[in-house]
Amino acid sequence: METLLLALSGTLIGAGLYLALATRYPRHGTDTPATPARRRATIPPRRLVLVLAAALAVYLLTGWPVGALLAAAAAWFLPALLGPDRHHARRLAVIDAVAAFTEMLRDTLTASAGLNQALTVASAHAPEAIRPAATRLAARIEDRGTTTRQALHAFADEINDPTCDLVALALASASEHPTRDLAGLLSSLATTAREQAAMRTRIAVARARTRTAVRIVTGTTIALAGVLLLADRHYLAPYDTAAGQLILLITGLLFGLGFSWLRRLGAVPEPGRLWTTAGGTSS
Repeated sequence: METLLLALSGTLIGAGLYLALATRYPRHGTDTPATPARRRATIPPRRLVLVLAAALAVYLLTGWPVGALLAAAAAWFLPALLGPDRHHARRLAVIDAVAAFTEMLRDTLTASAGLNQALTVASAHAPEAIRPAATRLAARIEDRGTTTRQALHAFADEINDPTCDLVALALASASEHPTRDLAGLLSSLATTAREQAAMRTRIAVARARTRTAVRIVTGTTIALAGVLLLADRHYLAPYDTAAGQLILLITGLLFGLGFSWLRRLGAVPEPGRLWTTAGGTSS
């Protein structure tokens, strides 16, 4: 029975790690554009070492295969769940950068010979959050084999944000059908981007209480388990059996489902993009 349990636990550990990696770093087909937002991310070696070290430490301390599996899952998922919301911070930085870039482009239009020249000049001084994509935008505009619309579409794909889609679509339309008040339009778009960033900030603040509750529940659970392991090992002796390991596995899965539910409650939904087709037309 113990051999069967060890084999089952090893299989579960391997399957859990594979599912975690597949979920966090999905593969993309070869027909997907190789933009920075879609490139396959690499697994940080430090994170992988942390996962393996946590699993090994728990197994050496308790002798529980299921405990090692749960420790590996916790080391993989909990830092993102309990740590700061870096994704939200990055999205806010991008939206603020798009707003600043739009304002810069508006101001540059008054002293430039046309839209393409204004885009090239503004791209050279773009905010840090979008500077690489803006640099490639300027290079595409200078390439006579690429139209302004195609260059703006590639730029929007790289930024991968609906606010940037709105700005890029307006500029693409202006490049094909010149408008008299493009500066006024850009001012309105910049204001919209600022308001979008402010709205996302308010949502994140309102949902910060959920993230705090997750931290408290998780920290209390882990602290209690650690105290019991160090202070009263006999209290956890029933988990040394095969039935105990099964109960521990079920308990860990229930905790995982609960944490996943809490994370969904605390997540800020991302609006859909406005310019997504490969052909360069709006969706």
